[in-house]
Amino acid sequence: MTLRPARAVDHLERYNITRSNLNIYHNVVIGNKLQSRHPADCIPPFASGDASVSRGWAQLLLHPISWLIEQHPTLSVVVGEHLSAKPMFLHLPQVDLQSLIRVAPVKTASDVGQVLEREHNLPFDLSNHAIPLWRLVVVPIEDDPSSFYLLYTFHHVIGDGRSAMALTEQLIQQLNLQVRTRNRTTSCASAEDVKIPIRSLKPIPASIEYRTNCYPSFRTLLVEATRAILLPAFVKKSLETRYWAGEIDSSLQVPNETELAYLAFSPEETKQIVCATKTRRTTVQSVLATAAIFATKSVFMSDEGVEEDVGAQREKRDEAIVFATPVSLRTLLQEPIAPEDQGNYTSEIMHNNIRVSKESGFWDMARVYRAQVVDGTTTPAGVRDLLEHFGMLSLLSTKDGGWEKFMASKVTEDQHGRKASVKLSNLGSGWTTITDDSTAESELWVQDAVFSQSSGVTASALTMSVATANGVLTVATTWQKAAFRGRARGELFVSEFKRILMEAIEEGRDEYFFRDV
Repeated sequence: MTLRPARAVDHLERYNITRSNLNIYHNVVIGNKLQSRHPADCIPPFASGDASVSRGWAQLLLHPISWLIEQHPTLSVVVGEHLSAKPMFLHLPQVDLQSLIRVAPVKTASDVGQVLEREHNLPFDLSNHAIPLWRLVVVPIEDDPSSFYLLYTFHHVIGDGRSAMALTEQLIQQLNLQVRTRNRTTSCASAEDVKIPIRSLKPIPASIEYRTNCYPSFRTLLVEATRAILLPAFVKKSLETRYWAGEIDSSLQVPNETELAYLAFSPEETKQIVCATKTRRTTVQSVLATAAIFATKSVFMSDEGVEEDVGAQREKRDEAIVFATPVSLRTLLQEPIAPEDQGNYTSEIMHNNIRVSKESGFWDMARVYRAQVVDGTTTPAGVRDLLEHFGMLSLLSTKDGGWEKFMASKVTEDQHGRKASVKLSNLGSGWTTITDDSTAESELWVQDAVFSQSSGVTASALTMSVATANGVLTVATTWQKAAFRGRARGELFVSEFKRILMEAIEEGRDEYFFRDV
C-alpha cells in the first residue's frame, strides 16, 4: 500500500533518523505513576504473558488515544526512505493500538527501572511502515494494586521532552474524562475493536528550521570549515583540552546496549533540594549539575576511582569534564512553540573545560553553571548559538549515506569517541493539573513522573534525565554498557551523585568543597 506523504524530513529530524540508522541512539521514555480511586473498576487485571491483558488495556485506552491521534497527526506517521538523502514523513491509514501496548508487571515501584532499561534496548524499526514511532507500556505494581505506571516510548524524530509532557498529561485527562462520562470499560471482543482509522487531514507541526533561521553565521562557517578541512582528526584532538568521556572509548563495532539506574527522591528530600536552591538563589538544574560533576570526578577521575596503573590515574586525573545541558527552544523564539506541538525543538549548551580540584566549592560551581545557562538562553548571542548548534547540519552531504558517514566519523574525531562527559536533561515540574489527590472527580492522579533516554554511542558517557511531579523528583541515569567496566560503575556514580547532593544541601552547612566528598 502506498502511504500518503505528510512532508519532507528537515535537518534536525534527519539527524535523529541518522542516529537510528547507525544504532547510536534509540528512544525516549516519559510517563507517570498513577493511582486509581477505584482500581477494581478502572484497572484491568493482569497476568504476565496473557494476551487478553493487553487487549483489556487497549480497550481502556482506545478512546483517549483516538482523541490524541485526532489532535496530533504526528502520532500516525512513519518515515519513508529512511536510508536515503531525502526521507519523508508518511501518514498511516490506521493505527492498531493493541500492537503498541505492552504490559510489564513489577513487584515494587522501584523496579520500574528494569522496564525502562528494556524499553531503551528495543529500538524502533524505521523500515516497518505498519506501526507508528511510539508505543505504550503499562506497568502494574504487585505490591500496590491501586497504582500503575503508564509509559510513553517514542522516537526522538517525532517529539521532545516538552511535547511528551503535554501529551501524557492530555492522555491522563482523557482517561479521567472517559471515566466520568461513560460506563466502565469492558474487555474487547477482538483485536479488531482497537484499530483506529486515521481520518484527520491536519498537517504535522512544522520543523524548527521552517519556523526560524538556523543557518550559521559567516564567522561560524569560517571556524567550522577550518576545523573540518584543515585539521585532521588526530591534530584536532591533540589541540583540544583533554576531557573524560567514559572508561572505554566509543566504537561502532560493539552493540549499543543501554544500562540504567533509577533514583526517586522522597517528597521530603525533594522539598529539601528546592528549599536549598531558593536559599542559595540558584536553580534545581544548577544544583543537580554540580552534584553530577562532583560525582564524575570522585568516581572516575580520582586516584581511588581509577582502577588502573599510576600513569592512567594521572592521565584521567588531569582531564577536564565536558557537561551538556539540553535546552528547549520552544519559548526562546519570537513566535513561541506550544508544548502541545509534537516535534523536536531542542538544542544544547556545551560547558567545556570544567576543572574540579579539592578546593572547588559546590555553590561557587553551581553559580558559574547557572550564569552560563542564563547567558546561553537569554541573550541574542546565546540563542543564536543554540540555533547554529544544529544549523550546521544543513551543510552536510546531500548524497545517500552522507549523513551516516559524517556521524560515524565522530567516533574517531571526538576524544574517546564522545562529545561530552555527562548530559543532564531536566523537564522541570509538570503534570500539575492532575496531581491534586483531593480532586474527587479524578479517577486517576499522578504520584510521580518518569523520564529516561537511551544511551548514546557518540554523545555523552552518562545521560541523566530528570522530572518532577507531585513533589517527587526522579532521575534516570543511562550509559552504554560497552563504555564502562561493569554495571556497578554506573550504579556507583548514581549513589555518589545522591550522597554528594544531599550532603551539599544539608541544613546548617554553609560551604561544601570537593575535599569534603
